[in-house]
Amino acid sequence: MSELMTISYRSLARLREPSSQLQAILEESRQRNDELGVTGILLFDGTYFMQTIEGPVEATASVFARIVEDGRHDDVVPFGVAKIAKRAFPDWTMELIGPEVTADIVPDMEEFDFTDRRLRLVHKAVKKIAA
Repeated sequence: MSELMTISYRSLARLREPSSQLQAILEESRQRNDELGVTGILLFDGTYFMQTIEGPVEATASVFARIVEDGRHDDVVPFGVAKIAKRAFPDWTMELIGPEVTADIVPDMEEFDFTDRRLRLVHKAVKKIAA
């Protein structure tokens, strides 16, 4: 079994047509992530993205590098980068949490403090909502 890692980030969304562009992001991500063995969640509050991706080290790093270069993201701030023993979201190639729910989970996205504790709370809330 290959070594796993996780990367989380927050970025400023650069979407001209949020609805159709979010759908495109989901379709592209789910297909690519399935092929690479990457899983994760994407939160969107209407202004910012917060995402956690996890999977084999090389594949996860490659997906993150593509995100950094993607014109739909600006000011990408990585955090929560670590090797992991098991995935937090093993069944989701990419799960989208939309603006209404994201506002409840992360009402302070712009000032998010990027601590591991805070990230665990976000993950716990997402799992509870999606269950």
